[in-house]
Amino acid sequence: MLPLPSALRAFAEALNNDGVTLYAVGGCVRDAYLGRPVHDIDLCSRLKPDELMRFAGERGIEARIVQQTLGTVLLSIDGQTFEHTTFRTESYGAGGAHRPDSVRFSDSPQIDAMRRDFSVNALYESVADGTLCDPCGGMEDLNRRVLRTTTDDPALILRDDGLRILRLVRFATALGFSVDPDTWTAAQANAALLGDVAWERKRDELDRILCGERVFEALTMLKEVGALPYLLPECLACDGMAQRKDHHKYDVLTHMFHACENTPNELCYRLSALLHDVGKPEAKRRDGNLYAHDLYGERIARTVLERLRYPTALIDRVCVAIRAHMFDLTESATDATLRKRFAAWGRERTEDLIVIREADIRGSGYKLGYVAERWRRVYAQMREEGAPFSESELCVSGADIMEELHIPAGERVGRIKRQLLLHCAVHPKDNRKDVLKRRMHDYV
Repeated sequence: MLPLPSALRAFAEALNNDGVTLYAVGGCVRDAYLGRPVHDIDLCSRLKPDELMRFAGERGIEARIVQQTLGTVLLSIDGQTFEHTTFRTESYGAGGAHRPDSVRFSDSPQIDAMRRDFSVNALYESVADGTLCDPCGGMEDLNRRVLRTTTDDPALILRDDGLRILRLVRFATALGFSVDPDTWTAAQANAALLGDVAWERKRDELDRILCGERVFEALTMLKEVGALPYLLPECLACDGMAQRKDHHKYDVLTHMFHACENTPNELCYRLSALLHDVGKPEAKRRDGNLYAHDLYGERIARTVLERLRYPTALIDRVCVAIRAHMFDLTESATDATLRKRFAAWGRERTEDLIVIREADIRGSGYKLGYVAERWRRVYAQMREEGAPFSESELCVSGADIMEELHIPAGERVGRIKRQLLLHCAVHPKDNRKDVLKRRMHDYV
């Protein structure tokens, strides 16, 4: 039985007395039966928006219609917000963009269930007494740990919204479920429907996949179901591209999938690792070698991320990591060179590059001893010694430089500040105003 606020149960009991059963539905019910944490609780009943508004108002419950056509009302009960939808049935035209041609309200959860995606997401639990309504055999599938569509013909459900193909992958990997063979076959046959889905919706689903569990398995499923051409088309050229066997056990695409899985669960890291070698096919085609794949990769990744409508700050952060991920791959840089580079990157970028370097190496398929230990050691020493990681952390300002050197504002002041920053990255104790005033004369 779902853990629900007593005020919500009291509201449901009042509805019961008027002959209306209020249900919790979908993922909250599924997760409760699986023993997983329950987050948002979605509600539904036969009440149309105006009827629910009137009933709630009579009992002093705040309610607001947010989508009249779909029957969506937000209820505020005991400090929590719950989304209520009226039982309904929908019909769709061609394509998978999830734009219903018509919506009709219904009195039946059995009919409502037929518009939902998978049987385990079509479980209805009475809020008042915990009675379960299971129109599509979801409990049996839950016990078998199988994902299956709510209809006998899976294509009917998938054609209503092409995004359900991505949701199928996400739920399968997040829940550790297998996919019903007919459902999987239908998903592969209808993968092109993803071409009709807005990039923002695909991005949101990709985020959930990347920041979920079993990332390598999920990415592999996206490839096998045929979703990549409509989600990450630039990655297709990486599939099957061989690499040096002494450096990599896998082809480029599989390596990127493994690298992605070997990062902490943060979107920036997952995207950086997933796309870090996306420039290899173009580098090979244009130059006959892979030396500049980081530069090609930065440009390609920016195209990918802009198409998916990611925020500019996140795009820039990912692209910096991709552009710099080949630095010091042979471990030939001196500690002083590392310090200067880390200061130039700044703290956040340095931490990003350490994570991506480790993921890149772990994703090679070989158990290598070196996993950015030296980078971590040098970076930790800099932090411990109070080394500056930006010009704003220097003990002199641009005005100090102009006054000391009797020069006007301009590019030269910026160059001197940058030289002072790099010097203090190697010699943190010199970050004192008197020392830097003497030092700046060396950079005029």
